[in-house]
Amino acid sequence: MNTYGLKVLKLVALATVSCGSINALASSPEKHDGHESSDVEVGLSIGYTYLKEEKEEGATLHLHVMKKLTDEGFGQYFSYGVGVETIILKESHYGAMVTLAVNPWRDLILSVSPGIEWVKHEGEWESGYATHFEVTYLFEGPRFHYGPVLGYAKTQDAQHYTAGIHFGIPL
Repeated sequence: MNTYGLKVLKLVALATVSCGSINALASSPEKHDGHESSDVEVGLSIGYTYLKEEKEEGATLHLHVMKKLTDEGFGQYFSYGVGVETIILKESHYGAMVTLAVNPWRDLILSVSPGIEWVKHEGEWESGYATHFEVTYLFEGPRFHYGPVLGYAKTQDAQHYTAGIHFGIPL
């Protein structure tokens, strides 16, 4: 990883710690005890992505909408949704996906997102199947949640790795 990647990871770490400090100051035990989770979330992740085969790196923006299967019982640990993503490069990459997620322990989320990726190489648009895997850990704020996210994506010809920070707003 080069110095640009290290700077982005330091920024992600600083943003996570800063959000944690703001959360600690903004929430009180009384507010947190009455906190009810929503079954729909709009989320945004920003981060650093390294494309292995292309040996390039860039900023990533990922937006998604997720819904829990149920509010109670076994279904509360599963969600589904849709997402879009862009990796900002000289030849930017774009993706659209369907996401399935599981919340196996506390605030840990594991997700898989099959979808399609588009990229314009030498003036020609190319597209292909892509699978994204993500691991996210959440910290609850008074009106939103946030936390680090690590991702891996694989297409037929390439793969990329992402480290970033996720922000989610319950609806």
